[in-house]
Order: sequence, then C-alpha cells, then structure tokens
Amino acid sequence: MSINIRGFSVSNYDMNKKLDKNSKQYKAAARDYLASHRREVAKMSLQERILYELFGKEDAYMRNVMKMYNSDGDFVGADGRVVPGMMITGVPESERRQIIHISEDARQKMFDETKRHFLQEYGVANGNTTKRSEVFREFQLSIPKEDRLKGTWTLGQYERAYRQAFYDAVKEVDPNWELGEPFSRRVLDNVTRESVDNALVKSGRNLVLPRKSLDMSV
Repeated sequence: MSINIRGFSVSNYDMNKKLDKNSKQYKAAARDYLASHRREVAKMSLQERILYELFGKEDAYMRNVMKMYNSDGDFVGADGRVVPGMMITGVPESERRQIIHISEDARQKMFDETKRHFLQEYGVANGNTTKRSEVFREFQLSIPKEDRLKGTWTLGQYERAYRQAFYDAVKEVDPNWELGEPFSRRVLDNVTRESVDNALVKSGRNLVLPRKSLDMSV
C-alpha cells in the first residue's frame, strides 16, 4: 500500500526502516528539503494531516527524499545518474571556475567528439546528436570528487577552444561560409588537438585561443 499527499509518498516497507538522523544522507536531505516540506505540512487540510500522520509523518517523507542522496550526502538524483560532487549549490563561482590539469586522454576524447559533431552538423551545436555529456560524465567519474566541478569547467574550456579552431579553419578557406552549410571534411585535417592545446593561453578563469594562432600548413 502507498499514499501520495502533496508530493508525499511512502510505502509500508519504508515505514519499517529505521531513520538515521545522524547520517550524512539524512543531513543533506534535511538541509535541502526539510524547511520547504514543513511549510507544505502547515498548509495541509485536516483530512490531509490525518493521512499524513497515519503514514509516518515527517520521517516517512525524509526516507523518500534521502533516496536522492548517497551515504556521503552527495546528491545523485532520483535515478542515481547525477555524478557526486557536481552540484553547484553553495559553491562560490571562484571555487568551481578554476583551471586545473586535464589528462591528455580526456582532452583527446573531447577533441574527437567535438570534431565528429562539428563535421556531422556542419558546425551547428545540435543537442540531440552530440555525445559531449557522455565525455563529460566519463571524465568526471575518473577524477576525485573534489575536483569535478573545476575539472568540468576546465574541460569545457578546451571544448570551446576546439570548436573555435574548427570554425576558424573553415572560415579561413571560405570566408563566406555560415554555420550549417556544407564544407569539405579535409579542411579540418590539419587541426590537431596538440596544435590547439599548445596555442591556448590562460586569461583569468578562462583558456583563450588567440585568432590566427594555429599553424595549419601542410
């Protein structure tokens, strides 16, 4: 048997589980949800409150919310797909937007995917066909949790530079080319990850690719 009252859902199985209010999982869930839940409870009708109390009250609600957190108190989402350490809530921009070292393997995978997508869509950023999320997720899971926000920011800087390099290469051959228009695949043959990486310069919290900075001679 289960019941749902204003988003409050609980099963008999949940009600029999002991709630550890000292756990990181509970504390994280309480921090993010408990105050708003109590405000909703205050708005309940008499009938809703009777059912709410019958089916476990606040503890039952928290058991459900806690399912979105792991044992370390990291938010992982209802389906567990959110990578721990990737929530930006409460993390200052100055802490998460930092340039850190990115492995050559991760940079190469991002370069390859950016190039594949650029060629397939003729430079248009199509969210339905890109596989960039898979590249980011694999990378995030390969590094320590405390580095994931900074690492994702940095890898995103490389991704942007690779796209710019491809765009500039096509425009150099055809100044009249516009995004979405066909172009020869051979135009990108001389744009390598190494050439882009070596041309990048750090500017504040960003990696910048100066225009006309790549040597694409054959």
